[in-house]
Amino acid sequence: MRKNQGHFPYFLTENTFLKIGNRGSVPQDGFTLLEVMIALVIIATSFVVLLHNRNQSIVMADYARHITEASLLSSQKISEIEQEGFPEVGEDTGDFGEDFPGYQWHSQVSETPYEQIREIKLIVYWGKEEGGGKSVDLVSYVREK
Repeated sequence: MRKNQGHFPYFLTENTFLKIGNRGSVPQDGFTLLEVMIALVIIATSFVVLLHNRNQSIVMADYARHITEASLLSSQKISEIEQEGFPEVGEDTGDFGEDFPGYQWHSQVSETPYEQIREIKLIVYWGKEEGGGKSVDLVSYVREK
């Protein structure tokens, strides 16, 4: 059995205690808990930002698809109205059938200061009932033949 030197336990010597307590003499491998926690916070924040950007991208792509479809449908409907001849003044409402569910249209034909020209205002909307949701407006002028 070793003799106890002072107040140290018998298995520790004064030199051992100094080596453990002195950071300069013991190599420090790895990261501290604080460094790991900071790295995790940075990674978590980055993931939240990336996820938000991804979701925003999906929403914007869906909105762009609706705008494109509504623009093409409004152009098609204006062409149909123009092919019917000189339109009568008034309003009309309808939808685009089973091919484009969720899209409705509202047309308004009005007079202009010129007798041979009529203004056609067409609104294609989607998402909710008329007056709500999103919409695309198209205005065209038709000349009497």
